Amino acid sequence: MLQLKVINNGDHAGLVWLPNNGRIDGCRGFAIQRTLTRGAAAPTESYLANHVGFTDGAAPPPAGSEWQWPIQRFQWWDYDVQVGDVVAYAVIPVIGPDAQHLALDGDAATPPSPPQTISGQDGLNISAYFNRGIVAAQWVARELDAEATAQGATKQSPHAELMSAISQPGNALRNALGGLLRPALIGLLAKAAQGDGHVYASLYELNDPEVLTQLKALGARCFLLLGNGAFKPPTNDENHDVRADLKANSQVQVFDRLVTGSHFAHNKFIVFCDANDQPQSVWTGSTNTTMTGLCTQANNGVLVNDAAVAGAYLDAWKRLHAAGNGYPPPLIAANSSARSFTVARDAAGSDQVSVWFAATDAGEDMAQARALINGAQQGVLFLFFNPGAFESDPTDWTLLQTVLNRHAPAPNPYLNPNLYIRGVVNQEIPGLTTPPAPGAGSQPSQAQMDPTAVTHPVALFTGGATAPARLDKDVLVPANVKAKYGNWETELRGASNVMIHSKVVVADPFGAHPVVMTGSHNMGMKASRENDDNLIIIEGDQALAQAYALNIIAIFQEYRWRQYVNAHATAESASWHGLEDNDIWQDGYLQGGAAELNFWLG
Repeated sequence: MLQLKVINNGDHAGLVWLPNNGRIDGCRGFAIQRTLTRGAAAPTESYLANHVGFTDGAAPPPAGSEWQWPIQRFQWWDYDVQVGDVVAYAVIPVIGPDAQHLALDGDAATPPSPPQTISGQDGLNISAYFNRGIVAAQWVARELDAEATAQGATKQSPHAELMSAISQPGNALRNALGGLLRPALIGLLAKAAQGDGHVYASLYELNDPEVLTQLKALGARCFLLLGNGAFKPPTNDENHDVRADLKANSQVQVFDRLVTGSHFAHNKFIVFCDANDQPQSVWTGSTNTTMTGLCTQANNGVLVNDAAVAGAYLDAWKRLHAAGNGYPPPLIAANSSARSFTVARDAAGSDQVSVWFAATDAGEDMAQARALINGAQQGVLFLFFNPGAFESDPTDWTLLQTVLNRHAPAPNPYLNPNLYIRGVVNQEIPGLTTPPAPGAGSQPSQAQMDPTAVTHPVALFTGGATAPARLDKDVLVPANVKAKYGNWETELRGASNVMIHSKVVVADPFGAHPVVMTGSHNMGMKASRENDDNLIIIEGDQALAQAYALNIIAIFQEYRWRQYVNAHATAESASWHGLEDNDIWQDGYLQGGAAELNFWLG
């Protein structure tokens, strides 16, 4: 008998299953049968397709027989769903003495999972949205090939094609890369523009054409606090042209927040108020309002429909406005106090929401976040852009160090060697270097990354005691995939150094006290003490935590697969050439990978 769990986050559905009695004799993999109801149409049944078979270059099975290339895993993602779809799944063992004699074992199949509606709305008042911003992917390669074919003799380089596509509202590739995040944000702004309410935005970077259109449509009802981005010369104002255009060609009320030194005006939040200036809801998360932020970097957005939470963000906007271009003591003092709210989730319960704003005086926001990480019982997942340099003082640790410390050897009051840890970090981190010298003490966080290896833009973490897998651009675009697997295409190379821009920590998504942390905050002490930033911590919302966890693990698995292929690219006999024509492929998942499956099954 198989156990099956299905969760979704609006972007895709995630499935995990496990046999109760170990390896299934003769099992060459699994078929996933989906029942889908879309709109008013009658339900349809189909098998999810695997794109790899038993033999390199073989033609895929015909429609309706996709199960003949079975799935040799115990986890799978279904991206072919849309918001509003109602889905149910059954997992069926594919049995046979060899790959040429396969059959579905319906008697051993799971019962259909309970019908589930695909939705980013995980509760009454808190919703999560994700894009599909990883461009080194097969589906992106196919879309770019199609665009190049349509352009004919005028076709551009793949990178130029991509940048052209994401700059054009309505472009199919732009829309696909933006996932649910882009239409959610644009829809909120458009609804506000069509009404009579006010919008208060604090933004780090701004150039997306759809966002600009809606801000201009709001006119004088839009109060925009616009930072100067990443200090690019000669003006040290990355938003110079957009700022000038809005001031000259719109009624948007633009207020400059041009900070200097080591500071960044790094917020990305938008408060929606009614016509009487009463706050109603707030949008926050990691996403910069740029074409690349929406479309070519992995990002998230969260919408909170709660007047008190929105009011806290509006107060923060007013403090920043009053501060001009500086960091006066009243701003720091106000930011250094906790703000906690009870937000209704559904008829059965509510969530605890804590909101923090930076810069703080002494990292008060980080102290709460560390305590929640140290309290995790089952697992922690994360996505980080640049969580900051290594800190030797535990009271100054980044949240990455705090997570990894959960696996640090004793004496360690927070040691839990069985804690499930998975995450992706985008950027090399100065100070998190090669293993410490003998006698330097137990500092597992120091052993993680080498800041001199600047060609590694992404790192995969599976714990504090194990060095991460550092991925260079050859892994992000593994040419050997095309050479070994005839159905795979060459993928876009080197679109950007920013692949993972989300800043998210999720603790115990299947436990009694699930936690989600996100916002503009990079989750290190520089963000806490020097930048304009915000951090929202949501406790108790299991569905929201699972939605974020599903987003994180899908990104992690995407890169872990590429790392595996790259590691075996020069070892021909050890290379993975396709599905295994045996049943012992299961052992790696059911023995070494059992903890992973058990975590996801809760």
